[in-house]
Amino acid sequence: MKHGWIGWSQYFKEYGRAIDVLPNRDSYTGEIYKDAKINVHDLINYVSIYEQIEKASTDVKAYDINPSHCVSRSKRNINADTIEILCDSIEAICKNPDKNFILAYNDNPDGLLHQFGCQSEEVKEFVLDAEKKIENLYYKLLDTNTLLLISADHGHKDIEKAYDILQMEDIQDYLILPPSIESRCTAFWVKEEKKTEFEKVFNERFGEEFILYTKEEFLGKHMLGFGNKHKKVDDFIGNYISLSIKGASFKLGTYISKEKPEKKSTHCGLSCEEMEVPLIVI
Repeated sequence: MKHGWIGWSQYFKEYGRAIDVLPNRDSYTGEIYKDAKINVHDLINYVSIYEQIEKASTDVKAYDINPSHCVSRSKRNINADTIEILCDSIEAICKNPDKNFILAYNDNPDGLLHQFGCQSEEVKEFVLDAEKKIENLYYKLLDTNTLLLISADHGHKDIEKAYDILQMEDIQDYLILPPSIESRCTAFWVKEEKKTEFEKVFNERFGEEFILYTKEEFLGKHMLGFGNKHKKVDDFIGNYISLSIKGASFKLGTYISKEKPEKKSTHCGLSCEEMEVPLIVI
């Protein structure tokens, strides 16, 4: 709500297209706009946690450890494409005498879950291996004054079916822009004169698998949290939002979209599997 970064693909009127915010690329063509007059991250323009911490506590150094394809928001960034490098980097920072805040991120098991599903051997193997490496890191940090917090930004839900909105002519007729944000939390821009009809058809067809909210209902239920609303939130969420409550999702795309692999598991709906996350404190 406060920072405006609400999902993977957000529509920017300044670009006239949906952008995958994290990698800063066109959601449909995959094009990266290196020569854009203003970067989408600058358009959202929020104060990062790193900057907030260093401003509030001038004796603390804030570090960002993430895969090389991620855009860093910290002036102290370390690229770590494996759990091994991530753990080694944490150890090296924690063994220096400074006061440090470290936010370390790895894109697995999320990537493996998308590709192989929640019950796959690939995911189980990664999690067991990561547990061993994090346990080893714990023992290496025993002589340091370090608190480890291990968590996730979301859970995951196996996908049983995916509806292709682009192939639904009646639904397309209600829209003025392609849907965006996420496949299980989807923003719709519906023509004003078609709202009543859209609600009726959507609920008849998808009502057992999705909850449809108006923008006002969605914000009124604090689905994006509390606090002051970022000035661009209204741009991003359209006038309707659907949230998946079962194993269904929407395929988001246009006729110029690049083909993407089907995701066997994903997130951002309202099931407990994707909303509940662990918190491990060591």
